[in-house]
Amino acid sequence: MLDTSSFNPGFPPLMTGAELAEKMRYSGVTSAFRQSLKMLGITPVPGRHDIYDPLLVRHRLNVAQGMLPPAPGASGVANADKPLSKTQQRRNRNGKK
Repeated sequence: MLDTSSFNPGFPPLMTGAELAEKMRYSGVTSAFRQSLKMLGITPVPGRHDIYDPLLVRHRLNVAQGMLPPAPGASGVANADKPLSKTQQRRNRNGKK
């Protein structure tokens, strides 16, 4: 894990894609690993290509396992009250935001 405590006291340490893949029992950062992250809605820290927030990862895994309800307005999760537009469905299918 990246040691962020020295310059950000109080914040949890961040992890690289390779460390996350190892924790999730993948052989490395493969296309299958990236596909599972995309399916779960796990995204890297904004502005960092291969750095992940372990708190976000844990939250997304808990939601996927049904342990927590999804956060309101969470990306990748459809709101039951408001159906997705055709444009948003296409963007989700094509992997764009």
